[in-house]
Amino acid sequence: MPKRRFKPLKPSKKVTKKQLLIPPVMIGVATLAGIIIMQFSPPPPILDICLKAHDRDTFNLYPVVQIFVDGKQKLLPDTVGREMKEERECLHIIHTDEIGEHLHVQYIRPIRLSMDDFMNIYSKDNKTITVVDNNTKALTEEILNLDQYDIQYSYYSENNEFTKVSNSTLMPPFTKDMVVKMELKSK
Repeated sequence: MPKRRFKPLKPSKKVTKKQLLIPPVMIGVATLAGIIIMQFSPPPPILDICLKAHDRDTFNLYPVVQIFVDGKQKLLPDTVGREMKEERECLHIIHTDEIGEHLHVQYIRPIRLSMDDFMNIYSKDNKTITVVDNNTKALTEEILNLDQYDIQYSYYSENNEFTKVSNSTLMPPFTKDMVVKMELKSK
């Protein structure tokens, strides 16, 4: 049998300092690029976000919004905060689950939203709102033109009374037990 010859081992190449620094430098450059990109492409506006699923997020508030039109109480429809986007239903982070007075504020983390944010969703065109009349046996929806009403906002405060504010931008953020009154009086 012929004898096997072994190839002599070649000496291994030494890794230089430059070669050792390449991976950390590449990671640093990629991280820096990611941070810069995130700074120039901010997240979408919070009121334009569509929830992926209902009642799956960790932050939930259920404030009460009472609507009075010329002294008669009306209810919020169950369609507030729901719309069609790209042929799919979009459920906004402020919405109603059923006809009534309760709002549902839902998000993945605590967030400060107020009556002004709600009005941006409730009255997209800032001219009309839809209410449900419950004064008769049948619930009927009414579309109200906001130009025909003087609107007074108030909220139940720590003083155990309703505190009036001149417009919705001055309302404090929603809390879990907040009660808001929206009074519309014909001009």
